Amino acid sequence: MIRRIVTVTLENGLHMVPASEIAKAVRDFHGRVVLRRDNIIADAHSVLDLLQLRAECGTNLEVEAEGDGDALVVDAIAQLFALNFAVERPTAARRAGTDGT
Repeated sequence: MIRRIVTVTLENGLHMVPASEIAKAVRDFHGRVVLRRDNIIADAHSVLDLLQLRAECGTNLEVEAEGDGDALVVDAIAQLFALNFAVERPTAARRAGTDGT
């Protein structure tokens, strides 16, 4: 089992978009992954569970994973928090194949 503390630094807290990114990061992990705030435990596979943490900016969360590859999945989640969830998303032009390349 691997545990790590992360801090929510998003101005609007842990809302739908970053919660979705967490769920995407863990979707292929078949072990147990939870985020914990005080006595509230959220399954990282569930966006709704993650939203119930009500994690505002400045909130510390404990990330815990257990199973094969648990260190990798905890690292992936911690990286999302470290980068403030700035993940590369395809632009509309790239999706349509009209970006000129």
